[in-house]
Amino acid sequence: MSRLFKNGLSLKTQVYGLIIVISVVSFVVRVVTDVETTRDYLQTQMGSHAQDTATSLGLSISPYLEPENLVIAETMATAIFDSGYYKEIKFTNSQSQVVFDLENPKRVESVPNWFIALSSLKAPTMQSELNNGWIMAGILEVTSHTGQSYVTLWEHTKRSFYGSFLILIASLAVAFLILREVFKPLKAVEHQAHLVTRKRFTLNEEIPVARELRTVTKAINNMVINLQSTFDSLTKQTQALTEEVYIDSLTGLGNRKLFENHFSSVVDTITTDAPLTAMMITLPSLTNINQTVSYQDGDAHVKDVSVILTKIIGNLTNSKIFRLNGSTFIALIPYDTQFLNRTRLEITDAFSKQKNSLHVNGFANFAILEVNKGSSIGSVLSALDTGSTIGDTIETNKIDKDTLFSVKQWRTLIQSIIDSGEVSFSVQPVKRANSQNKQCYFEAFAHFTHEGEKVNNGHLFAMAEKLNLTEELDKKIIRNFVNVKEQYPDDVFALNVSKASLYSADFIQWLTLYAHTKPVIKTNLIFELHEISLLYNVHIASKHIDAIKDIGINVCIEHFGTSLTSFRYLQGLDIEYVKIDGSYIQDLLDNSQSQFFIQTVNNICHGFGIKVLACLIEKPETLKMLENLGCDGVQGNLIMEPSKVLTSKNRDNVNKEFTFCADTLKFCN
Repeated sequence: MSRLFKNGLSLKTQVYGLIIVISVVSFVVRVVTDVETTRDYLQTQMGSHAQDTATSLGLSISPYLEPENLVIAETMATAIFDSGYYKEIKFTNSQSQVVFDLENPKRVESVPNWFIALSSLKAPTMQSELNNGWIMAGILEVTSHTGQSYVTLWEHTKRSFYGSFLILIASLAVAFLILREVFKPLKAVEHQAHLVTRKRFTLNEEIPVARELRTVTKAINNMVINLQSTFDSLTKQTQALTEEVYIDSLTGLGNRKLFENHFSSVVDTITTDAPLTAMMITLPSLTNINQTVSYQDGDAHVKDVSVILTKIIGNLTNSKIFRLNGSTFIALIPYDTQFLNRTRLEITDAFSKQKNSLHVNGFANFAILEVNKGSSIGSVLSALDTGSTIGDTIETNKIDKDTLFSVKQWRTLIQSIIDSGEVSFSVQPVKRANSQNKQCYFEAFAHFTHEGEKVNNGHLFAMAEKLNLTEELDKKIIRNFVNVKEQYPDDVFALNVSKASLYSADFIQWLTLYAHTKPVIKTNLIFELHEISLLYNVHIASKHIDAIKDIGINVCIEHFGTSLTSFRYLQGLDIEYVKIDGSYIQDLLDNSQSQFFIQTVNNICHGFGIKVLACLIEKPETLKMLENLGCDGVQGNLIMEPSKVLTSKNRDNVNKEFTFCADTLKFCN
């Protein structure tokens, strides 16, 4: 019932309900009125009939009122009484003595008792004075029998009921057919409005005949057209700006400006659990190709290298590749150098296969460096440049043999974590803009422990993706997080979901079934999806997002803007939030392009009813500017650093209780 009031009662249901109620009430009133009218008529008829009988019978037996002739009088009365229409015929003489009394106690068996009780008939008694000459001889009383009247009334009631019922059914059928045609355009308008609420803007080609519906349909169509026009204009401006400022026109990769922004956004977040490695690839033979062959061949050489790097490095989650200048590429990868040994072997092997006579100085030089927290861009580029100039002196084959964790070992480790590994959580609030301690939600970060040692999340999920096990890791995170969620049902939490889970129909089916057993995840839960993962197949992703929304879970796109593609894919996605990538935040105060980008994102998303969040906020000035630009939520160490979800066991040492630190509790609802 609460869901009915929450979602509202459809106009169609209300109209049908009203018609049915009116029809049923009319049917009942018709039948009851008809029965009452017939009952009153029969009641009057019985009285009239009894009076006529009393009068006529009295005249007939008046000559036979002498004592010796009373037998004849009684015989004549009996002849009339035997017709069955009378309950009693009684003659009382002038001395108040009953001369004869004929009674018929017979009940009516063909009429149900409940009907007799509902429509009771009163048997009328009529009198006639009998005279013997000029002397009053007595009183003749005739009482009608209600039996025949009940039979007549019952049969009439059945005919009235069946007739009225057929009229009711016929009327409802005709009303249904008429209303179905009337509601067709209303259904189309409702569907269009529903699509608008889900960020899908389509035009209704069929304009209803009804004046009110025509007005509503045209208004929604105009709104969609205007919104589409604004959206197209803003996306074109943003795309043009992005291509001009952040994208290398030849390769489509990010340029030096984007590299600097991204480096600044991640260099201060480096930890042992979240390392960062930089790779530099230079093309020593590019100048020779440009001078001896042609610039077109030189461009082809650059494109070949970008394709190789995109194919190999692009498969590593959250990795970024940039072209710094004509002959230099750089990649920032969130893994340590040891984990990337296999990747560097793949790159050098791919380069060796491409080498030909044009590459007089080699196909490409390669350098790798693990970046320390707080390192400057200059120092990192200088070290990489030196490494690529003097060459890579490490024995890659030996590294591959001695330091690489085998695929079999990774599979065993990940499966063990899925089966019995411990999961802990930390949370960081996303604060509502221009508020003190009101939350948009808490972002929850999962941490895995295996045999007492903390597992590097980046490495774990990278290998799980290669082994098709990320879906199982996501399930384990959700199952374990439910315990926290059950203690804080009124607070909104966000969990990161992998690309594999987003595109897995099995995962969506599992999530739907699991939500029935754990209803707490149906409310106040958000899934954060990486923009790059979402763009892999927007059509399928949109369908699965709809299924997730149907469960009751909202969706946020994180690292928004990193794909450097048009925002057009937002149209049709039923999402609640977008979280702007931190690379647009770090230089916000001094970069007018980043300011324009964020303002445009706010304009576009707010037009779709999508809230915009900003992360990695470290300075009060940055926070103030983001709020002025219209962002709905803010996140970063300036607001509050991630804090661990503390656990404690109860007396039975079985069930865990979860608590937040005092600073986090300030953001709880």
